[in-house]
Amino acid sequence: MSWYAIDAVDRAFLRAKKALFEPFDFWKWVKLAVIIFLLGGAASNYGGSGTNYRMDSEDFGNNLPYVEPGQIPGFPSGMNGIDPYHMYFPEPAGVIIAVIVFLLLLALLISYISSIMEFVFVESLVKNEVKFWAYLGEFMGKGFYLLLVRLALGLVFLVFFAIAFLPLIPTILEEPSDVSVPVLIGGIFWFIVVLLILALIGVAINSFLSLAIPLSIYRNTGILSAFGLVFANFRKSWKEVIVYWFVRFLLSIGIAILAILLFGITMLFLGLTFLITDGILYFLFSALVSDPLVWILLIPFVLIELALIFGALLFLNVPLAVFMKYHLLSFLETWFVGAEIPFFDAPVQEPEKGLSEAEVNF
Repeated sequence: MSWYAIDAVDRAFLRAKKALFEPFDFWKWVKLAVIIFLLGGAASNYGGSGTNYRMDSEDFGNNLPYVEPGQIPGFPSGMNGIDPYHMYFPEPAGVIIAVIVFLLLLALLISYISSIMEFVFVESLVKNEVKFWAYLGEFMGKGFYLLLVRLALGLVFLVFFAIAFLPLIPTILEEPSDVSVPVLIGGIFWFIVVLLILALIGVAINSFLSLAIPLSIYRNTGILSAFGLVFANFRKSWKEVIVYWFVRFLLSIGIAILAILLFGITMLFLGLTFLITDGILYFLFSALVSDPLVWILLIPFVLIELALIFGALLFLNVPLAVFMKYHLLSFLETWFVGAEIPFFDAPVQEPEKGLSEAEVNF
């Protein structure tokens, strides 16, 4: 058995070093930070028009004055206009439905952008050229199909989750006093087991999808066809994939610890720096204007500082995410024969003997 996942660590480190530091390109880092962050993107019908307010004898009590036909009644004594405690306001169902629909559409849009960025990120690292808008337009179709696959998988997992809990429905519908402690503990245990099994299956499928994305690009095939290729190769060499998952797990732990240290040090340094700066600005502004206006003047500086902290954290995340993606690509390059990933650092093939340079270029 070959140790493709372990060998890919060195290649990933060298490729990340070349891509990010040889030479260092600030705007390239900015575009990669945006891509990694995005991997992480009318009128409403309120269920009726007008008001549902109506007045009857309860609005004014039981002592309604007598009104002559054709006259305008006055309010009873002690009433200053309409009593708000007896008004009927429109039902909030329309607002709630509108908010839910908006959030669902927003979630779909963010998921679609994230799906496109999966392809954009791979292409940027393989070619070592970050052409954000060009790649965005190129992979909109593939990103849409990836979104559909993920939505279908999510629906399937939801159905399996519901089926797994069908035996527990009679127990849930029973009175709380009729449910015994062993049954309750068994239900909780079953809930945890089902979640763990579905989570493990989801992680495996997501790993296959991540490996299928480069194949979909460079073998010019659909995401489902690429997924089938990955799964077929997994059946032939599943041991290498198990080792790959284990190595990825260890790398993820190491990357998480490193990220916590880097983010913590950065937050501490920038936080102290901005705190001192804000203190100096506060005393300067206090000498010129009154106290309430001082805080208003400080708001733009605080917003700029928060933006700088957020940008710094995004920058620090770039080499970590790039290394992990290069590890995936480097593993796929050797594990899947015929992956045909055109890496930027691929060795230039020497022309065959007996052929002139003109014939080779032709």
